[in-house]
Order: sequence, then structure tokens, then C-alpha cells
Amino acid sequence: MLRRYTKTDYSACMNILESNIPRYFLPQDREDFHLFLESSLGIYNVLEDHDGTIIGCGGIATRNQGQDGILTWGMIHAMRHRQGWGRRLTLARFAQLCALSSVKRITLHTSQQSVGFYERLGFRTLAFTIDGYGVGLHRHDMELIIDEPFCQQVSALLV
Repeated sequence: MLRRYTKTDYSACMNILESNIPRYFLPQDREDFHLFLESSLGIYNVLEDHDGTIIGCGGIATRNQGQDGILTWGMIHAMRHRQGWGRRLTLARFAQLCALSSVKRITLHTSQQSVGFYERLGFRTLAFTIDGYGVGLHRHDMELIIDEPFCQQVSALLV
């Protein structure tokens, strides 16, 4: 179940980040993520499994007068990878952005560790920076153009 992040979810979200260091995030990301959670920018969500355990988190924001949707700090606990939870979290965030009729594209930046996941969802890399996050963790700036048929497909997949 997807629900909005509250301050009581802070430890669970930090634990999820921790489980993904160093493969997906760097140790210095702890402070950036902490500041993000404290700032309440955009909409941030947590994903609970069938037992109510928080296993993922991720959000959305907009820029350029609401035309660009952004996926922010999306992650699934490392022990729950490759079980469909990341796809579920991403599709739910797509639906949130589709509900904002002004959004025409979705952007994100990610590392080489996750680029294939986002490519399978339709994203394409616009820019690539070697060591863009730190030594050995390369940055891909990606985008996905969205329209009404895309949003209808997302809605159908979430049923």
C-alpha cells in the first residue's frame, strides 16, 4: 500500500537508504536524504508490504510551471529488490504525476545500477556523467514523455 510519508516514517526510510549503500547510494547521501526528508519538498510516499512493513519510499515534484514531473529519492529495501516492489512504487508515482494534467514529461537522475530498470519503463538517457555521483557511480539523466494513453495504461496496470 502506498501512503504519504509522515515524520514517524523517518527511521524506516533512513534504514531503506542504508540498505542500499554502497551499491545504489553513497555514504554522503545520508545527509542529503536527511535534509530532503526534513524539507517536505513535493509529495513523498512510503510503500508498505502486505504486513504493513515499510519496504520502500519515493516521491514526486514538478518544475517548469508544472510541465516537468520529477521522481525523487525512490528506493526499495535491498532485501526486497527484484520482487516487483520497485515497479509498483514507480507506477504509483507515475499515476500521481498523471493526475497533474500539466505534466508532459517525467525526469530523473540515477546511476548505472538502476538505469536498466528505468529503461524498461520507457525512460531514455539524455546525459551521462562518468563518476557523476562519486567514484564508480555514474549518473544518467533520464526522461519519459507522457500523454493521455500513457496515463490510461498506468491506471490499468495499478488495478
